[in-house]
Amino acid sequence: MSVAIAKIENEVILPGRRDNRAWFEPGIAVVPVPGVVCPEVFVVAKLLTGNDVGPLFFLRTRDLGKTWTPAALSRNWHKVPLADHVFEEPWFVPFYHTKSQQLLALGNTHFVVDEGKDSGQKNEHHVRLPGRDPSAVYSLWREQQQDFLPWQRLSLPENLSLGLYYAGQKHECPDGTILVPGYYYKGPAKTSAPEHVCVTVLRLEFRDGELRFLEHGSVHVIEEKRGLAEPSLICCNGQFFLTVRHDARGYVARSDDGLEFQPLQPWLFDDGETLGNYNTQQHWLKHDNRLFLVYNRKSELNHGVFRSRAPLFVAEVDQERLCVIRDSERILIPEQRARMGNFAIADVTADESWVITGDWLEGMFSGVQPGDRFYVDSPTINYNQYIGDLLLARVIWQP
Repeated sequence: MSVAIAKIENEVILPGRRDNRAWFEPGIAVVPVPGVVCPEVFVVAKLLTGNDVGPLFFLRTRDLGKTWTPAALSRNWHKVPLADHVFEEPWFVPFYHTKSQQLLALGNTHFVVDEGKDSGQKNEHHVRLPGRDPSAVYSLWREQQQDFLPWQRLSLPENLSLGLYYAGQKHECPDGTILVPGYYYKGPAKTSAPEHVCVTVLRLEFRDGELRFLEHGSVHVIEEKRGLAEPSLICCNGQFFLTVRHDARGYVARSDDGLEFQPLQPWLFDDGETLGNYNTQQHWLKHDNRLFLVYNRKSELNHGVFRSRAPLFVAEVDQERLCVIRDSERILIPEQRARMGNFAIADVTADESWVITGDWLEGMFSGVQPGDRFYVDSPTINYNQYIGDLLLARVIWQP
């Protein structure tokens, strides 16, 4: 088997370790620029202010990452205040819609509450609201304003409650419709207990500035622990593949049309051993007709990192057997004593793909001293408990 990856280059996009910040759960879109060879790469990332919670920033580059715009907040990605100090907040990932030549932000809302005891620092965390599910939402980019428009909810049939997994990989069909992996909260096909989350794929249409729901595909659930989460989709060699997170192991499934998938099966190596990925996401890389998986797994290289979320691996997938080829595995981003379980992938040029992740060190650093690893020489900065860089791995393909 020939080697498809020529080399992997690692760099920092946004420093967090030196600035006492943590960048988390990025998203990426590649936008063609008329008359220009280099595309515009659009990245979003959260600045952690609580456990998996924080404001969403965006930044862009038009020279393949040599320079970046400053990280900015959208004026229109506002929170909606609810009762009891709870807020509904949208989380987005950018998606370039080729047919309309429109940059969209596709996502889902979530509910957060701030229970901080210290008035000088936020301490938000997720909260579930009985009888109320998150909403699928979208927002449109306006170049003249250099910002996104106010977000809107996706209209759904009354008997369905569905969600978009904002960070999952999506697919634009030849007719311009969009296949987006997501969640099936309630509806006729919901057969499992409420605590078991189901996944499905939604087919959406974007026309005249409006995103419309058309249909959803097969509904899948594993009735163990919390169920399924964070599905990610790709099309390769005329077939569709879905990879899905579960608390105990990762799963994969195949489809001919991107909607109706075969039963899920656990991720395995080609020698039959379990992949060892658990309770974190996986995503896809594709080059020519070859398919690759990016993932974390249990290994001797973890060095105690939470949920084995380091290092970040890449390996080729046997598309017939639906397994990971062990001998092809490489380290994509080395372990640096921090978790790297949330990441985004895009093909930036024909020869180069990007994987972006935030590394996340968690702990109380208020007692650091000059010379310590996390020391920041500024009396105005509070040493909160989240520190980490926004990292880029460039995958350079063999010509």
